[in-house]
Amino acid sequence: MTTAPARPRAASATPAASAASTGSTAATGSAGRAGAEIRLVPAAELSCHLASIADVGGRCFTRPPWCEPYPLARSVAARVLADSGRPGFVLALALCRDEVYGFAYGLRCSALARCAARPAGDDFTLKELAVTPELCGMRLGLALHDTVLAAAQGGPYWLSTHPAAHAAMGLYRRRGWRVVAVPTPSRVIMYKR
Repeated sequence: MTTAPARPRAASATPAASAASTGSTAATGSAGRAGAEIRLVPAAELSCHLASIADVGGRCFTRPPWCEPYPLARSVAARVLADSGRPGFVLALALCRDEVYGFAYGLRCSALARCAARPAGDDFTLKELAVTPELCGMRLGLALHDTVLAAAQGGPYWLSTHPAAHAAMGLYRRRGWRVVAVPTPSRVIMYKR
């Protein structure tokens, strides 16, 4: 397991109430007006979405505070693919007319717990969360977040993000996450029970 920082990112969103029970749900509120749907995607169906995930990464992670070079930002799709065979893999996509406008994924992993000098257990790590800039503020980030965590079927939960990612930090704090470690000035580790 690599301990390279995951970069969850998000815009505000409302939870999708039926995510855990149905495995697929339409986002509500502003996301609904945008025609977006949050859908869980099994690892077996991942390959047909990799190019779209790379495109979202390229549009999101080249912006501040990450400012990654475009090829590196698009490489998020390769990380999703590499992680898709790991225990507890969960992927959710924000779709509008079959076009991907955001994604979130996570898996069972205790690397961030160990990095934060906490006991490791049956931990779930939210590895990535991204919403394209034109739909930020449309409540997709929180819907993706809630869908992935509901499908994870229990924590404790971990993530790592940039402390200057103000929208993401606000989303996580509203959902009960708290900072438990600051390994570098550009990385915080957050925990949620």
